[in-house]
Amino acid sequence: MNTLIINLTRFGDLLQTQPVISGLTARGHRVSLVCLENFAPATAMLRHVEAVYPLPGARLLSLMESGWHGGLSELWQWSRTVRSNAAPRTVLNLTASLSVRLLARHLTGADAQLHGFALDSEGFGHNTDPWSTFLQASTRMRGCSPFNIIDLFRMSAGLDGTQCPFELNSPADSVREAMNSTLQAHTGNLLRSGAMRHPPRGFVALQPGASEERRRWPVEYFARTGDMLWQSHGLCPVLLGSGAEAELGRRYAAAATAPHINLIGATDLPSLGAALLAARLLISNDTGTMHLAAGLGVPVLAIFLATAQPWDTGPYKEGMCSLEPDLPCHPCPFNSRCPHEHICRRHIQPATVHAMTARWLDTGVWSAQPEEKDARVWISRLRSDGFLDLESLSGHENTDRTVWVRLQRHFYSQFLDRAPAARFGTGTVRTINEPEQLLKPENDTLQAALDELAQADALLHLLQEQGNALRHRSVEMLKKRFLATWQKLQVLWDASPRFNVLGFLWMSETQEAGACLDTVLALAARYRTLITTWRTHLLREGI
Repeated sequence: MNTLIINLTRFGDLLQTQPVISGLTARGHRVSLVCLENFAPATAMLRHVEAVYPLPGARLLSLMESGWHGGLSELWQWSRTVRSNAAPRTVLNLTASLSVRLLARHLTGADAQLHGFALDSEGFGHNTDPWSTFLQASTRMRGCSPFNIIDLFRMSAGLDGTQCPFELNSPADSVREAMNSTLQAHTGNLLRSGAMRHPPRGFVALQPGASEERRRWPVEYFARTGDMLWQSHGLCPVLLGSGAEAELGRRYAAAATAPHINLIGATDLPSLGAALLAARLLISNDTGTMHLAAGLGVPVLAIFLATAQPWDTGPYKEGMCSLEPDLPCHPCPFNSRCPHEHICRRHIQPATVHAMTARWLDTGVWSAQPEEKDARVWISRLRSDGFLDLESLSGHENTDRTVWVRLQRHFYSQFLDRAPAARFGTGTVRTINEPEQLLKPENDTLQAALDELAQADALLHLLQEQGNALRHRSVEMLKKRFLATWQKLQVLWDASPRFNVLGFLWMSETQEAGACLDTVLALAARYRTLITTWRTHLLREGI
């Protein structure tokens, strides 16, 4: 079967399509890919892709400025080529914007099926399954998802139960040889200038950049870590990043006392991969380079700050290490001003990162010490069902935040799988780390969750009663009351940091149900089953 995947996202997200491609290929699909033209070079790293169709976004916009006719003609010719050459029987759209939904419909022929993010018959957004809706919700409200984005891609593609490895193509031998020569040349220059007194015993890759300032560990902290790794293990830091991050390289040089090699802005994607493979490990913020390293099997120590959290976007590979600041405010919500002057950026100390890296270099095992109290330390684990999980190395496994994440994984996984209500929450269907731990009775999260669940239960019950009345007597007053109850439920969930994803799911599914009262009431019954089961579990606390 020919399958066309549409993923018009950034470099890192594009690389994270690899497990879906591998999973579909394992099921006998011939996979083609539509991506943005400026990220097309990244597709050389993807395995099992039959063909790539870069969308010339910049050219289309330029043509549109001089007249929409030229832009439309160009897009029409491009899409005809895609449909003719790819001949898809299935189109999987992983980009939720309205324009890409429209493009996906256009590329889906009359005899093909569209999965993921689509449009309904009236041209409104429509998601073909609950996992796709959850993916859209987590994309809009990053930091709230208990699932890695690769798992959401995988489930949206219908790859439940399929082992989907994240293994990228290695750069060509010639590219690796050229990078080794580049590193040797830089090392020779450092030795001749006296900046390096002895040859290095290896390299450590450092990625000091990030998509946002607040998600970036301070450059001077990277410099101090690089200095300590040179002193303790003789590893020469190699700085990586895009040309736009050149200033970070200058700031690193001003703060560092040990020798280093600056390759910021000096690599294309293949040579970036080669630089990673030449290093013992990568120390990075949450970046596309982190995902590239994971896909190439390069060990990673990743630092997640501000809105970033490893549950959501951590490296999708067994045995990778992720750090978060051990602060009650982390991760912070999106679209909000930090009241603490972004103290999370400086909370994890270079001494902690160096100590952890040094122990891994000496033993091959990631570990955390009790005195290193500035970071939550996680090791990534791949479960037998393909889902990525995290294991705490710093004593945070039984904290309320971790337990809450696991509760969400347990209940949402079954809810999104549309598990039968009679079995829901019992553990007889697929679960993800069935939560044996319980939130502490005195915890504010528990009490707030119980209060919101009780309110939601009451509103869903009222909605069902009002809906049943409407079935027998469709009068304007009852309609207004029914809609008012729906709105109160929506407001409750939208305002909740614990259940805002549920609010997005509820809004999307009920709006798609449209004027079909029976469908809305069936959804209300299903959501109420989720709410009551979740609440019953929490009430085991004795509250």
